[in-house]
Amino acid sequence: MLAPVLQVVLAVFLLIGGFIKVFRVPFQVEHWQHYHYPLWFMSVTGALEILGAIAMIAGLWNRHLAAGSAILFVFLMLGAIHAHLFRAEQPFAMAIPASICLILSVWVMIRNVA
Repeated sequence: MLAPVLQVVLAVFLLIGGFIKVFRVPFQVEHWQHYHYPLWFMSVTGALEILGAIAMIAGLWNRHLAAGSAILFVFLMLGAIHAHLFRAEQPFAMAIPASICLILSVWVMIRNVA
């Protein structure tokens, strides 16, 4: 029973993050400038997060969608961790949310790729 709850939590977290990026909420734009990525890339990343979150929710009924969105999230979270630690040179504490999402994504991927 815990698996669907964690899957929904992951999807909701990334859905919110995706909307924040797509709508270019000012604090996110400021963060993105620290990463030294162009703003169009923020919109693309946000759109991928939204699409992945929708697929993750649909993955409650179709494990292939859950696995596919989890794989997408693994790549996005690795990129987020890289951006925090190496591009913006922030302390590890700033990468903790992305690290937790990475762990959950790997777990969902392993659980659904069989």
